[in-house]
Amino acid sequence: MMLPILEKYFLEHGQLVLPGIGQLSLNQKDAFALNDELQPPVEKIEFVPILDSNNKPSKLFYIYLSDHLDCTIEQAIIDYAAFFAAQLGKSNLVDLGNLGQLKSINDTFAFQSNFNSAKYYQTISLEKVLTQDQSENNFNTPSKQWWILPFIIAIIAIIAILLK
Repeated sequence: MMLPILEKYFLEHGQLVLPGIGQLSLNQKDAFALNDELQPPVEKIEFVPILDSNNKPSKLFYIYLSDHLDCTIEQAIIDYAAFFAAQLGKSNLVDLGNLGQLKSINDTFAFQSNFNSAKYYQTISLEKVLTQDQSENNFNTPSKQWWILPFIIAIIAIIAILLK
C-alpha cells in the first residue's frame, strides 16, 4: 500500500525524502541540437545520501501521506518510518517499486534506478531541406488584376439598386 503512494508523490513533486537515508530527486535535462542531430532529453532519478538523523520529509509530505493512507499525520509518520525499518530489518535492500532499489553496504546506501529515459527517447537526425523557387505557387504576392473582382461586385450592386 505504501509503495504506490510513494511513487505517485515522487512523480507529482519530483523528489522524495527517505528518513535518515537520503533523498531521491528527478533530474531533467532538455533536448538540444548538436552536429545536425537533436539529442533527446535526459531524465533520471538521482539519489543523494544524507546520513543525518534530522533528515526528514516535509510536513506537506506527511499530510499527503496521511490523506492517502486515510489516517492521522502522526500515524503516517510512524507508518513511513516503519516501512523503511521493516525492509532494512529483513535484508539490506529497500525496494522502492518502480523507482528502484536502495542497497545498504557498510552503513552507506547505493541506489539502482529502474527508470532509464533512453528507452523512450532517441536521437533524431536533422537534415537540411532545399527550398525551390516557388514564385508560381506563392499566394502571398499581390495579384496585378486585383481590381476586377471588386469592379464586378460594384456593377452588380449598382444594377441591383437601379432595378429596385
